[in-house]
Amino acid sequence: MERNLSLVLQPRASLERTATVLRFTRTERAVHWVHAVTFLALLTTGLILSTSVLEGLIGHRALLREIHLASAFFFVFGPGLVTRAGNRVAVQDDARAFDRWSGDDARWLRHPDISPTPRTPPQGKFNAGQKLNAIFTVYATFAFGLTGLILWQNRRFPYPVVTQANTIHTALAYIALAVFLGHLYLAVIHPATRHALRGMVWGRVRADWARHHHPAWTAIADEAPLSLRGVAQTAILLALGLEIAALFTRVAFIFLGANATDAVTGAIYRWSALPGTLSNTPTGVHLLDLTAALWAGFLILVRRWILARRADPSA
Repeated sequence: MERNLSLVLQPRASLERTATVLRFTRTERAVHWVHAVTFLALLTTGLILSTSVLEGLIGHRALLREIHLASAFFFVFGPGLVTRAGNRVAVQDDARAFDRWSGDDARWLRHPDISPTPRTPPQGKFNAGQKLNAIFTVYATFAFGLTGLILWQNRRFPYPVVTQANTIHTALAYIALAVFLGHLYLAVIHPATRHALRGMVWGRVRADWARHHHPAWTAIADEAPLSLRGVAQTAILLALGLEIAALFTRVAFIFLGANATDAVTGAIYRWSALPGTLSNTPTGVHLLDLTAALWAGFLILVRRWILARRADPSA
């Protein structure tokens, strides 16, 4: 009774500051953090490997290289695996929002306001700057993956191609570092925008902050609470997705003629092998791998069955 009375007597402005809305679902937050953590691992190990002074101080070049390659695998496949195992509708809605541009976005870019004023064009869930950041992230992921693959398998590509890949990979790393530092400043330090970090950590932001910074956005409904069945399904889907991603990677490696003496390549071959059929890691895999093909088909069918049951609550 006393608590209810205190809420009634509380000023309206104070109530607005305590009210929150859901900004990012668990899946959206997981996609962001998988990408962020793997990017930091790639950036750190890449800078050490490319800087002789740092490499001399730290050593363990072989270990750093394996960490870099393993991080690259999850950097490319991780966000997609999390999306497919979780609330992919929310992530797809974000992708459509990033791809949807309006006159207000163009006006915002001409006069970017980190702290919105009454003259600031109304922005939706993401402002134009955030949309550009998302587009750059997608492009950088593709470019890093392609140039990194060429550098890793450099003996299988012409020398001019390897040289260009090295130039692009290095330049893009420094550009991505600058973008990351700007993103970090806005998320952690700048007073007007650092509240957004709560949305990416806990999912919720203050309603008054959302209205001020994203007035054209309609907050999403609260997501369903976690259940044991949902967690188990997500874990199984992640495991199946990882296995399928390893199979596709294996096909690419076979096409390139990559061998499995590398620790990361060997791990991917082991992941993509039918359980109990690969006792020793081979130095190569035959192009026509019927066992792997049948195993991939079985995994895809199991995954589709689980997704169908998730979509049908009565199942």
